[in-house]
Amino acid sequence: MSTNRKLKWLEEGFSLLGERGAGFLTIDTLTSRLGVTKGSFYHHFQNWQNYKENLLSLYENERTLKTINMAEQQLSPLEKFELVMKTSLERRFELDVAIRAWALLDPFVASYQLRIDEKRLEYLEEILWQHCQNRERSRDMARLFYSLHVGGQHLFPPVQGQDLEKLYREIQKLL
Repeated sequence: MSTNRKLKWLEEGFSLLGERGAGFLTIDTLTSRLGVTKGSFYHHFQNWQNYKENLLSLYENERTLKTINMAEQQLSPLEKFELVMKTSLERRFELDVAIRAWALLDPFVASYQLRIDEKRLEYLEEILWQHCQNRERSRDMARLFYSLHVGGQHLFPPVQGQDLEKLYREIQKLL
C-alpha cells in the first residue's frame, strides 16, 4: 500500500473537517472529492474506524508530538515556550475546532482529544516549571495559556494572528 496515497486520504479528511465539519466526513464525500472508488478506500483502510484511527493518530503526531519534539531541540524553557507559541500562531485553527466539536459527538474522537489536551498541558507545565521552579504556578500558567489558545479559536470572530500573539505575550509577561 502506498504511503503517499494513504496520506492523501488523510489530508483530504483534514481539509473536509476544517471546511465542513465532521458531519460531512464520510467515505462517499472523500471518494467524490478524490475522484476514486470506495474500493480504493478499502484498499487503504480496513473500515471507517480504521480510517478515523489513522486520521486522529496523524493529527496527534503532526499537531502535538512533532511540536514537542521540535521544542525539545531548544536550549532554554523560554525558547521552548516561544516555539510552542509560534507554532500555535502559524496553524489554521479550523481543524482544531472541527475535531474538538467532533469529540463532543464521538467517544472515540473524545478519547484522542483528551489525550492530546493532556499531553499539551503536561508539556507546557513542564517547560514552565523548568523556568519558574514552582509546580502550582507552572500548572496554572500552562492552563491559562492553553485555555486562551483553545478558547480564542471558539470566539466569533476567532482570536488569531497578531491579536492572539499580543495576548500570548501578556501571559508571557506574567512568567
